[in-house]
Amino acid sequence: MKKLIIIFNLLPGLFAFGMAQDTIPDFSWGNARYFNLNEGESCFFHQHEIKLLRLENHYNHLKIGDDTICIKVSRRTLPTIAGGLRVFVADNKNVKSVTSDSLVHGLLSKDALVCVSEYQKPLLEPNDYTFPVNFNDGFIWNTEVDGYMFAYLGAGENPDNNYYRSHEGIDFDLDDARGLGKHWIVAMENAQVEWIEEGEAAGEKTACVLLRSESTPGLYYVYEGLLAKSLEIKNGQKIVQGEILGTVWGDENNGFLQVAVVKSDTVPQYQQRFYNTVNFFPQMFQLYYNQPFSFNKSFSKGRIVFGKNPKASDRNKTNIHSYENYIGKGWLFDHWNITQRVECVYNGSESNARLRKTLFAGSPAARTNPHNWYEYEINVSSGVYRIRAKVGDLKLPSWQKIEFEGIESGTFDLGAGEYKWTAERVVKVEDSRLTIRLYIDPSDNKVAGLSEIVFQKAY
Repeated sequence: MKKLIIIFNLLPGLFAFGMAQDTIPDFSWGNARYFNLNEGESCFFHQHEIKLLRLENHYNHLKIGDDTICIKVSRRTLPTIAGGLRVFVADNKNVKSVTSDSLVHGLLSKDALVCVSEYQKPLLEPNDYTFPVNFNDGFIWNTEVDGYMFAYLGAGENPDNNYYRSHEGIDFDLDDARGLGKHWIVAMENAQVEWIEEGEAAGEKTACVLLRSESTPGLYYVYEGLLAKSLEIKNGQKIVQGEILGTVWGDENNGFLQVAVVKSDTVPQYQQRFYNTVNFFPQMFQLYYNQPFSFNKSFSKGRIVFGKNPKASDRNKTNIHSYENYIGKGWLFDHWNITQRVECVYNGSESNARLRKTLFAGSPAARTNPHNWYEYEINVSSGVYRIRAKVGDLKLPSWQKIEFEGIESGTFDLGAGEYKWTAERVVKVEDSRLTIRLYIDPSDNKVAGLSEIVFQKAY
């Protein structure tokens, strides 16, 4: 009888231990494990249970051990520490649903794709992986370009084609390298060159290169936008981490490198090069900053231009995206805006963010703002600031009322293409956030527009 009692006492513990065995991930890369989960489903990692409770647009409610968190898909958002683990959501079905490129989101097979790793270990070991742009020429990563991971690009300049795109991988701004042969592009890890596809643009031969990972079977690196004549590699060549591939192509307007990481059972062909794209923004952040966690960037003065303005000090910063602490500025949206951006319009040297009650109307991404205002915030040190703004819309009649830190700076009812500067206001900031609130036409008959903000700390 005693033996039976001992056996029955052991059974619950053995059952619990069996249930807590690590779940086999859908795929792994470095120290990260990617799991597809449905709402209500759990996986186990290092004896921790990760449960997907529910989705809310791009936000994901997760229970990790005793912690419950709500985090958005990490298009350019950094991981969270919860239950002793580092976690980010690589994709979810709602983000996928507003685009037409479902094969780009091909790694998502359930409601959400959750990436989990030990917070004590880097996502990628720095001795085995390298940032794709060499730092010898003083490269500085501009994390504010439109081309970030799964960024909603909509229908682009051809809205009649009904094809809504999300960005495949990450663009690296290399405008200062156009035609100069600087900022060498390098292999992220030991790999083999699978193919080189050449094309032509602006009279120059361009190249796209596919590398096969040595460490992770089925993982490939896509390098799009190289200058063909600069290539230092050939088909079939085995290369080592940090080895030079070439330099970037560029014309009179653009110079950037597009990098994607893809997972495939077979070698992707050029036309399918972006299928099954891996969300690797947190990995890139870690390789660049030597840490996968956010830091606080703040400003004491600045000029912020909204939209694609080629005469701005940095034309690749459109300032139409959501707030991130490491960027130090951005729009506040909470859960309602699945795109995490506003619309914009531009022509020549004029541009503005375009705000209305329903963003991206007529598209799968259409969402209605529950408020009659939008807020833009800038990280600053507490103090007194002078600030003014340029409002109006390039192409449509506009109506907007604007406030700085709760102090009204005018109501403007303007014609199409008409811009006005507000009067300068002196405001006191006590919470380290300079807040600009733009009220919109509640009847939605007119848009609101924000073209520029100029601010400076007074004392």
